[in-house]
Amino acid sequence: MVVSENAYISEILQRKKNKIIERIRRQKNIPFLYCVTLPLWKSAVLEIYEYNELLSDFYQNQEIVIVGLAAGKDDALVITKRIVKDLVCADQITEAVHYFCGEEA
Repeated sequence: MVVSENAYISEILQRKKNKIIERIRRQKNIPFLYCVTLPLWKSAVLEIYEYNELLSDFYQNQEIVIVGLAAGKDDALVITKRIVKDLVCADQITEAVHYFCGEEA
């Protein structure tokens, strides 16, 4: 699981950004955290998951790229709308992987 350097982070989480990212890196539980990710199933532009769900065995072999961190489900929807709006404005909606991961993706 990787957090993109260009990830959007909810304002309420900004103060704890480094601590949250470190806990994600160490795969520790974080209650109420929701993640906006690049699509795991190639069926969408972005997907929303509860962070603790991503820690389950079901997702262990997936290459998960987190592009947004939110404090709850409603906040995740707001962040996702903001990301989509910015992707459309930058004419990058079909190139979300490149937008968040750079050319090496």
